[in-house]
Amino acid sequence: MIEILVVLIVLAFITEYFTATLGMGYGTMLAPVLLMIGYEPAVLVPVVLVSQFLAGLVSGSFHHRFRNMDLINEPHERAAFEIFSLTGVVGVLIAVLTSIALPVWFVELYIASVVVLMGAVILANGRTSEAFSNRKLGVLGLFGAFNKGISGGGYGPIVTGGQIISGIKPRAAIAITSIVEAVMCAVGFVVYLMISQSIDLLLTLGIIIGAVLAAPFSALTTAKVSQERLKKAIAVATIALGIVTALWVLTAA
Repeated sequence: MIEILVVLIVLAFITEYFTATLGMGYGTMLAPVLLMIGYEPAVLVPVVLVSQFLAGLVSGSFHHRFRNMDLINEPHERAAFEIFSLTGVVGVLIAVLTSIALPVWFVELYIASVVVLMGAVILANGRTSEAFSNRKLGVLGLFGAFNKGISGGGYGPIVTGGQIISGIKPRAAIAITSIVEAVMCAVGFVVYLMISQSIDLLLTLGIIIGAVLAAPFSALTTAKVSQERLKKAIAVATIALGIVTALWVLTAA
């Protein structure tokens, strides 16, 4: 049991460090690994949600401490946080409560394609960006949240990338995404509890410990890396996640 707990802590630490540093990848990386270990989707999904909720709160507080974002003095950052919080909750609820007619593999492949495209747009833009628009961010927030609700992923790359394209600094985009995903995961976890029967306590404990321990280290890394390097790293990571997700879907189909 101790060996399993240590493995789970290490897995969660690595995936959360990557996620909170670049604003994406937690569910995309962790869920497939847990599936390969032998956990059923119905068991791992609520664990991923609750761990990302707690880690997101811790990560968000450290992002604020290291001044990676400023929700008080930066109106665009505050607007993005408010818009993504609202659209995130609405999008997740719509996805959970709506019957999806399309096959799951098609939806996941579609999301993977969008994620790759988002990364390519970030790279192509270079140092330029689109004009900030509440409407654009609202559409991206709903789209990303709906994706997460029906597939468990596809939120971070779209929302983090969308903010950068809209002119928000990479550090702030990462921090805002981290906090908003925590809110979304809390909603998703509550909905899951309403329809679920039980929670795997060992899995939950290991994943939460690893994810929470990684949060402050990732926020510090984000604060130390230059904005331009973060922008390029986010673009490359976005494209890579999209490609890996597409390959995973095509292999499993």
